[in-house]
Amino acid sequence: MKDVSVEYAHIYTNDKIGEEHKLSLDILGELKEKFSKENIEASLVILIDDYSFPDPSFNYTEFSDWLVEHGHSPDLIMRESQLIPLCDDVVAMIDDNVLKQELTDYVKRKKYPCSLFVAAWYLLRLGVLTHDSFPNHLYAKRLLNILPESFRPYEDRAMDILFKSKHKDIIDRVEHHYFKGREIK
Repeated sequence: MKDVSVEYAHIYTNDKIGEEHKLSLDILGELKEKFSKENIEASLVILIDDYSFPDPSFNYTEFSDWLVEHGHSPDLIMRESQLIPLCDDVVAMIDDNVLKQELTDYVKRKKYPCSLFVAAWYLLRLGVLTHDSFPNHLYAKRLLNILPESFRPYEDRAMDILFKSKHKDIIDRVEHHYFKGREIK
């Protein structure tokens, strides 16, 4: 098990590599230096949002190559759509019946909310949930998420979901490093 799982360079499939992805890499570079000095073993993971704004023309290879060229090769890249079964698992873990019903109704009316994907992503990276595409050796004791400030409401909502679940104890193991980025529209 790794000491920390670091998410960085989050991207939507309808988006292009931009300034916020470069900022994320700059922050990751500083953290990697700190991890090296403190003997912290980290996994580097990326979640690509192919669900909210799906675009089949997104070039995964080009994005991965860009990360490698900038010295920050990920240990794993996952697509958000891969987490759908885990989102259902998260809903089943929620102790608060009002929240559980609210999320269930939302999924039936619209689609899975970002916050539910985030909660599933956290639980997966911590090894609480499993997925065939996520190797066991990448599970971590704690999480660090490098994200634009505009993601904060969705991340906070995910923490609320987890707080009302059987795994509220993990909240103290999740840390965010927010930076100024473009607004989500």
